[in-house]
Amino acid sequence: MSVQGVKLDTSITRAISLAEEIANNDDLLTELLIRLPIKSSVKFKSVSKHWLSLISNPHFSVRLSLAPRLTAGLFLRNVDSTEYDFINLVSSSPRAPFKLLTLGDESSQIMVLQSCNGLLLCCSLKAQEFARFLDFNFFENYYVFNPTTKKYKMLPPLPARTGVFRAVPGIFLAFDPSKSPHYKVICVRSIYDSLEDTRFEMLIYSSKTGGWQVSGNTFLGPFSLTLLGGVYWNGAIHWINFWQKSLYLDVEEEEVREMPMPPIPDGYEDRIFCYFGESGGHLHLVEIYNNLSVLFNVFEMEKDYSKWFVKYQVDLRGIATAYPEMLFRNYVNPDSFRYSILCLVREEYDDNSYVVLHLSKKAIRYNLKEKTFETLHQFAPSGSKIRDKFAIQYIWSDAFQHIESLACVW
Repeated sequence: MSVQGVKLDTSITRAISLAEEIANNDDLLTELLIRLPIKSSVKFKSVSKHWLSLISNPHFSVRLSLAPRLTAGLFLRNVDSTEYDFINLVSSSPRAPFKLLTLGDESSQIMVLQSCNGLLLCCSLKAQEFARFLDFNFFENYYVFNPTTKKYKMLPPLPARTGVFRAVPGIFLAFDPSKSPHYKVICVRSIYDSLEDTRFEMLIYSSKTGGWQVSGNTFLGPFSLTLLGGVYWNGAIHWINFWQKSLYLDVEEEEVREMPMPPIPDGYEDRIFCYFGESGGHLHLVEIYNNLSVLFNVFEMEKDYSKWFVKYQVDLRGIATAYPEMLFRNYVNPDSFRYSILCLVREEYDDNSYVVLHLSKKAIRYNLKEKTFETLHQFAPSGSKIRDKFAIQYIWSDAFQHIESLACVW
C-alpha cells in the first residue's frame, strides 16, 4: 500500500509540476488557449491577472485569427422592426448575441451596416423611416462593435465639408486580423457634382491613429453612383453595380479600380444579383436571370482579378420537391421559384461548404458538394397576421455573418 501511495503521490506531484510549467510558459499556454472556443477564452480572463493580460493582448487576437474559425451564425436585419433575427449555424454556438441592438446611451435605433471578420460596422439613425433605403446621409453616429466581447467604439464625427450639401454613397469596414489588430473605416463622399461625372473623395479612419484622414486620391464616377455590397476581401472593398461599372478599393494603396464582371446574358440590359459575399478567403457571386431558377452557378474571383470562374454548380430541384411553398405562381411567371441566398459558407474542408437559403418561413442549409439539404431554422411567428401571411423575404444584403472574435475595438 505504501508503494502504491508513493506512486500516487509521485503522479500528483508530476501533474502539478506539468501544470505549473504550462501556466508559466506563455507560448505554450497561448497554444492551448487559441484552440478553445472563443467563449471559453472570454471566461478564462477571470482566472488570474496573468491570464487576463495574456488573452487581452492584441497579439493573442492575431494568433487566434490564424486558426480556422467557423461562421457561427447570421444576423438578419428586419426592415419592419428594430429587432434582429439570428440563425445559428453551429450546433455548439450559444444563443443570439443580441436581438435588439443598443450601444451605450444611444437612444436612436442602432442598425448593422456590414460584417467583417468578427466585427460589425453599425450606425444610429437620425430618422428611422430612412432605414430601409440605406441613405447614409441620414445616419448620425457610427460604431465598430464586437458582438462576442460586447465592446464597441463610437467613431469621431466625419470632418465637415463647407459649401453645398454633399452626398455620402457609403461607409465601409476593412479588417484583417491575420495581418493587423487594427481596422479601418472608409467613407466615400462626393466633392463636386455635375450632370455627368462626379468626383469622389475618401475619408479613412484608422483605429491605430484614432482619427479621420482625407485620402490624397480621388476618383470619378457617375452622378448616380451606388456602392452596393461593401465586401472586404483580398485587402480591398468591393462594390457591385446594377447599371454602372463594378469597382473595388485597394485599402493600402487607396486606389479605386474597375472590377471585371461576367458577361450579361443576351436579352438583358442590367445585372440581376442574387448573392455577393466573402467566406474563408474567397469572393463569390451569383447572378440568376431566369425567374430564380433552381439550377445556377456560383462564381469565384481569381486572386489577381483576372476572371470569375465557376466554383459550384447548384441544383435545388430536391429542395423544390421537399418544400412546395418554394414554387411561386402568378400570371406573369407561372413557374418561378421564390427563395433567396443569405450566405455562402466555405469550410476548412470544401466537402462541408454550404449555402443558406431563405424560403417562406424557413432557412435551409444546402451542401454544395453532396447536394444534400436540411431545415436549419424556423422563423417564429411575428404576432402580425398580415406579416405572417406575406412573410418577409430576407436577401443577402440583410444578412451579416457572425464570426466569434476577441478583436479589440479601440
